[in-house]
Amino acid sequence: MSSSSNTHRITIVGAGIIGLTTACTILKEYAANENLQLTILSEKFSPETTGDISAGFWEPYGLDAVDKRILRWAGYTYDIFLSEFFSTKAALAGIIKLPSYSLQGYNGQNIKDDETTKKPEFLKLVRHSHSLDQHELAMFDHLKPKSGFVMVSVAVEVRKYLPQLLRFLSEDSRVKFIKKKIHSLIELKDKADVVINCTGLASRDLVGDQTLRPARGQVLRVHAPWIKSMYAFDTEDGFGYVIPQ
Repeated sequence: MSSSSNTHRITIVGAGIIGLTTACTILKEYAANENLQLTILSEKFSPETTGDISAGFWEPYGLDAVDKRILRWAGYTYDIFLSEFFSTKAALAGIIKLPSYSLQGYNGQNIKDDETTKKPEFLKLVRHSHSLDQHELAMFDHLKPKSGFVMVSVAVEVRKYLPQLLRFLSEDSRVKFIKKKIHSLIELKDKADVVINCTGLASRDLVGDQTLRPARGQVLRVHAPWIKSMYAFDTEDGFGYVIPQ
């Protein structure tokens, strides 16, 4: 299958949060390009994706060695979520703006030696942030954190967000959806000019990347409408978090 010189064929593999947000970004970047043909190919669509059962909040993670590209991507994402929060679709999309507390250490001890002095680079991206003083740390006396900070972040209820992304994409005539499982990206070599792999952990089989491993956790959903902030904290048994939705 060959394309004309004026047609730009892009195929995104995967229709989870990675694939759909990538598709939306492409449409915004090439809004004036009527010759764009964007195909979203996936074995599963919402509500059958991993994202539909996940909780999402904005905070770059695992940036011990700061990569400036990741900070740039994180800032771009933060700005988009904030603009969506202030739009009329925020409630439908499950987007809320909230204080986010990150607590370091447990029972008066640091988990890492430099934890009390190292300020996360991503804090310069947010609207408001500050280190917690002793009075604020005392609110979490049951954990006895050594230090912490609070910032303005965004939480997203992904099971609401994905359908809104699908709705936005389906309203663009340049976009088509294909529900199909492929076993190799080679299958698309004659069907697209650009292929973007957004399959997440499924890349382990799709491209043979055996180094991919899931970061497993336990999720418990409870009814607690009085919780209005996000909390991330160290415990004796590991790392925990609370995300209101």
